Amino acid sequence: MFTLAWGKTPATVCLRHVMPFFIGALCLWIVQDQLTPDSLTGLGAALSNLTFKQWAVAGLATTASFWALGRYDVILHQHLRTDCRPRHACASGVAAIAIGQTIGLGVLSGALVRWRLVPDLSLVQATKIATGVAVSFLSGLVLCLGLMGVLFPSDVLSFHQGLFCLIFFCNIGLLCFLYPKIRLGRSIFRGPSLRMLGGIAGLALIDTFCAGVALWCLMPSGTELPLVALMPAYMLALGAALLSGTPGGVGPFELVLLAALPGIPQAEVLCGIVAFRLIYYALPFGLAACMLLRPFTQSGHSEICRRDVHERDLKKAPRAEIGLCRQADAGVIASRHVSLPVLRPGQSLCLLFAALGGATEAALATLKKQAHREMLFPLVYKADGRMAAVATKSGWRALHVADDLVLKPSEFQTEGRAFRQLRRKLRQAEQAGLSIERGTALPWKELAQVDADWQARQGRARGMTMGQFCPEYLSHQGVFLARLKGRVVAFASFHISTDEWCLDLMRANAPVPDGTMHALITAAIDAADEAGVPQFCLAALPPERGPIAWLAAKSGYSTGLSQFKKSFNPKRSPRYALAPSWGLLALGLGDLLRAVRRPNRNLSHNHHENNEFARARGV
Repeated sequence: MFTLAWGKTPATVCLRHVMPFFIGALCLWIVQDQLTPDSLTGLGAALSNLTFKQWAVAGLATTASFWALGRYDVILHQHLRTDCRPRHACASGVAAIAIGQTIGLGVLSGALVRWRLVPDLSLVQATKIATGVAVSFLSGLVLCLGLMGVLFPSDVLSFHQGLFCLIFFCNIGLLCFLYPKIRLGRSIFRGPSLRMLGGIAGLALIDTFCAGVALWCLMPSGTELPLVALMPAYMLALGAALLSGTPGGVGPFELVLLAALPGIPQAEVLCGIVAFRLIYYALPFGLAACMLLRPFTQSGHSEICRRDVHERDLKKAPRAEIGLCRQADAGVIASRHVSLPVLRPGQSLCLLFAALGGATEAALATLKKQAHREMLFPLVYKADGRMAAVATKSGWRALHVADDLVLKPSEFQTEGRAFRQLRRKLRQAEQAGLSIERGTALPWKELAQVDADWQARQGRARGMTMGQFCPEYLSHQGVFLARLKGRVVAFASFHISTDEWCLDLMRANAPVPDGTMHALITAAIDAADEAGVPQFCLAALPPERGPIAWLAAKSGYSTGLSQFKKSFNPKRSPRYALAPSWGLLALGLGDLLRAVRRPNRNLSHNHHENNEFARARGV
């Protein structure tokens, strides 16, 4: 969430606090200048003629509106992962808005109220929530104006104005998808997910509609003002009140509403406004002030905890490629039953490869529950066939997205027709005088230069689910070096766990002898065999059939990389993407693809291909 930054000089601070009162006074002066004497003299009589039924219906509508306002806080707490109980979040949000909208300075007063009521909340978190609620509501109000203008065009809000608002709101969603994280200086701001934006939009519709109904019910009998005629005027008046920052929106709200309803007698409009302020402002303010006397007790702890990835998790991981978690801004969500390595590319909570421990059914249930709590969509990337089978039985959708190429080091040999190409490449490397060694004290400057040369030819490296050159990252891997006349000309790195080694980075200068990469991989397989590792993985290729295979072919996926890996005669092990529905699966894969192609450059990321092959552009 974002706010406009004011300067911190005494003059600007004073201006920031005085300006809303000046705006309110100016608007009230304009309103008073436009009122006729009959408008004020008839106000008391109009208020006394309001029936109990009108007050009762308005009270119910106000209750529904404030329920929706409180749910904003629930969503913001989920977005910020505060682990605050939903009922505490909702109640504190209702109190903060009731007080903030009445006394003004909504963000400041709302932050202080939330900080007072929720003991687990820091002042910084409370300020973020208060700011987020204000910005979120304004975006939701844009959607409400758009729908009102398109569905019920009028002189107040035309069809074209409504259409513009809808397009503007859709662009907000597009920007949230394309730029889920924005770096400003040393801080990274996480924008709302699409799920969060959708929740806010729904709550804004409920909140605004119910508040408009409350105002409509309190208009004096005989005004004959249809609800669809009042609603756009109310929305515009509400927007003006929020933007002005005046206490209770006094001044701008009255000015806009009177201007937008010229056909209604001023006394009736003022009667509705005064009654609305009594039931929608004064009454909630009094109740909220009483709530401040007794803050909530401690929120307690969730049964699902979040933590960093530990080395002990990765060394015993069922899939060595989970070592990507060292550099992909990953974390672990854990319960009593399971531990899940997860990524958060923007819109989804993505389980990477496999659970670190626990049953598959519990892993899927935990992922789905936690994704809902964080206002994200659940996704599993590169699950094995067993997890895919369990997920489909539970109603999830599965898509074959890749094949891991695996072999057994103890059975690997280069004899036979299937290894003819590999033998030829290894002979070429040997004849060129290439030497292969496993790095211990790694020459980081030479490796960095090889990586820089590779990226200069191939383009900037990709990220998220692909490794990047980083000394701290590579120090946890097995790194094999290719030297020519004593100089490092290529290297390959491998994720290492107890049961598997997996290929990660391949980098080489240009030109290098043919067979350089073949020699590096062969040396790594031999080393894995000596270490007693049961399985060796050459990472993934697109599947041979299906929609992903078709997309890879259309996008010009590198056939050279495929031929290189196939020369080792590995077996294909299908990997699947999983999500609760086809729509969420498409959204999750699109979100992941965006993060791969446009990674956060402040984290360690990269691509698997070697410079011998054309750059892959597939999934």
